[in-house]
Amino acid sequence: MYILYILNPMETQHTDTGKPNNTGHDDWSNHKKMTLKEHEQHHKSEIEKKRTILGLYDASFSYKDLPKYMMGLVSYIVIFVIIVPYIMLRNQVRDEIFMAYIPNVDILATVLGYEGGPFSNIWRYLYNPSNITLFGFFSTTLLNYFALLGATFMVAWQTHKHKSWKRGWSAAFIFLFMTYLIPGNLIVILQNRVANYIKGWGVGNAEPLLRYIIVVLCGLILSVCLILTESVVIRTARHHIEHGINLAHKTLTYHFKI
Repeated sequence: MYILYILNPMETQHTDTGKPNNTGHDDWSNHKKMTLKEHEQHHKSEIEKKRTILGLYDASFSYKDLPKYMMGLVSYIVIFVIIVPYIMLRNQVRDEIFMAYIPNVDILATVLGYEGGPFSNIWRYLYNPSNITLFGFFSTTLLNYFALLGATFMVAWQTHKHKSWKRGWSAAFIFLFMTYLIPGNLIVILQNRVANYIKGWGVGNAEPLLRYIIVVLCGLILSVCLILTESVVIRTARHHIEHGINLAHKTLTYHFKI
């Protein structure tokens, strides 16, 4: 009986009185229940962690590289959030192009952050909504904040310039839709496909900088095309949107006396 129990702990044991003893079976059932319960608790804990930024962790992230990532973030903000808009204003770029560019500063970050960027991945955590580090979350949130500030500035600037809130608001119907609902994923898909395509040219892991330049250049071309397309749509459709806003305002004023 002892040998049989060693071979199969699930086998029913008997006491000295000859009555069956299910202790082994009960112990195994309890262990199985505890294992399932622990697994369920672990699963719930993992789901809960994904609902918050607290506890974000990436094994490849090192605080020794934090100054490098900070320099990448600051350099991007200085160049693309401050200097480029300043040059556009100084050269009196058309309003439609300016309105299309300002809310899209996050899209350019997506392009330049391909494979972490040059110079030892200086832009690895610049703008990647799927990253799992607190610094990456901070950087992504900050660029989103600048993009939203740019969008609100465009509305306020156009309202002040044309002395009409309807005129100022009309452009937002276009650049908010085309900026936040369409381009980001398209650019990432294009860059990944270009990277896979140029591997046939022999531009692979052995030449990371050349591959980065080619892929980012394609992404920038697509970004410029999207910005120019957005500016054309603003120029052609804005008047009709403004007319619709005016009709809606008159209707609300008539029915609700506002």
